[in-house]
Amino acid sequence: MDAAKKREAWAVLAQVWVDTDYDDAQMEAFRQQLLATGLPGSEIRRIAYHEVCGAFALFTLGVLATAGMALPDWYYPEELAQEKVAQWLARPLALSVLNPFWVAGYVIARWFMRSTLGGVLSELGS
Repeated sequence: MDAAKKREAWAVLAQVWVDTDYDDAQMEAFRQQLLATGLPGSEIRRIAYHEVCGAFALFTLGVLATAGMALPDWYYPEELAQEKVAQWLARPLALSVLNPFWVAGYVIARWFMRSTLGGVLSELGS
């Protein structure tokens, strides 16, 4: 797998945690950026739901637990979002799976990804 293509996909998918509200033009831009990576849709969905959601599981749970979701916008700097995904991927998965807070956050992060980019991800084919 081309690491540069994966980094491009991470950058787009981690963008979900940079803001909370995207218009149709931004969603189309996300779709075009993901298509431009040349990765198959199945790989992009795996990166989205496994790698990015895994990296943001605890952050998502923290935002929810502090009622941050009730605020109009939450913000995660784009560069830090990409670094967060890379750092999480460098850890053994077992360290996360054994943490019940991570598991709860992962479920919520997947829901958030699906509710935000689910339509874009399903349009990418297989």
